[in-house]
Amino acid sequence: MALTISKAELIGVFVESLAYGVYLMVFNQCMFVLRKRRSRPSDYLVGTAVSLFILITAHLVIDILRNIQAFTADEAKPNYPTIYYATFDTWQNILKSTLYVAVTLVSDAFILYRSFILWGRNYLIAAFPFLLFIADIAIGVFWVYTLSLVVPGENVFADALSVRVKTFYSITLAMNVICTLLIAFKILKIQKVVAPFAKGSEDQISRLVPIIVESGAAYSALLVIMIGTYTSNSPAMFIILNSMSPIIGIVFSSVIVRVGLGLSHGDSHRANGTLSSSRNIQWVTHASSRLPNSESYSPSFPYGGVQVSLQQSVHTHTDGSPDDIENDISSSHTKNKYGSFRVL
Repeated sequence: MALTISKAELIGVFVESLAYGVYLMVFNQCMFVLRKRRSRPSDYLVGTAVSLFILITAHLVIDILRNIQAFTADEAKPNYPTIYYATFDTWQNILKSTLYVAVTLVSDAFILYRSFILWGRNYLIAAFPFLLFIADIAIGVFWVYTLSLVVPGENVFADALSVRVKTFYSITLAMNVICTLLIAFKILKIQKVVAPFAKGSEDQISRLVPIIVESGAAYSALLVIMIGTYTSNSPAMFIILNSMSPIIGIVFSSVIVRVGLGLSHGDSHRANGTLSSSRNIQWVTHASSRLPNSESYSPSFPYGGVQVSLQQSVHTHTDGSPDDIENDISSSHTKNKYGSFRVL
């Protein structure tokens, strides 16, 4: 049985509903983590989470409404769902595409800001991803505008709309891959700096997995599939397109949850109201044997604000949220009698 656009749209809404259910659970955990923070959550973090929730919910509502209209509005007319989904200039379809573009841009802005902050507000590092983000905004606007000009029966896989859609996906993919690599490289670079004080490195490779996943590798992989299905003129593209919005929300919210619950790279685990980490304890034990009792060494860890201070006692501090990266980077200067040390 061949997959048609109407069937793909119907399956896509079903998959989107399932993904939205998962997103609701992760979003609830995300807001719980933000509310339980010791310090007040940053406005950009809460604003991004709430904005995504509103946009993703609206996207699902529009998709359900379109399905109802396609399969019930004119049941007496043969192949009406096919005719309905072949009409792309309806206000529902334009609004749906607008919501998807908005969800994508909000998530892109978030990962761009994460990489910018993690690199100590380095404008040179963030310049190229920022240009890609601006281009993404422009292409997204052109995408929605072109959609309003498509006439019924026009091949959406071969016209100007196709070019702009694939360009939008490609730019989004490029920006996410670049920001992902920047984040991963920065974390590995800091990890390499503190490696002489760490006891054992057998879990170093295993820690690459959460680093890459948190930085958007799963979303980037989905974008590759989206581009592939669109380029091959496959209606399966609509299945992925419909489910993309809640998946973006899942990726964003899961980062907050993983960091807040201490499951992310460089974070301590919370147990019974206290912080404990066997990895940090090993590092502290090994490092304390190298430093004089009268000196202190306080390296900053990204993605959660874990800071270990060694004097005659050991203190561990974590805020458990990505917006604390700025404080970690800005406080990455430490001094002792041998001179100054900076985590680059």
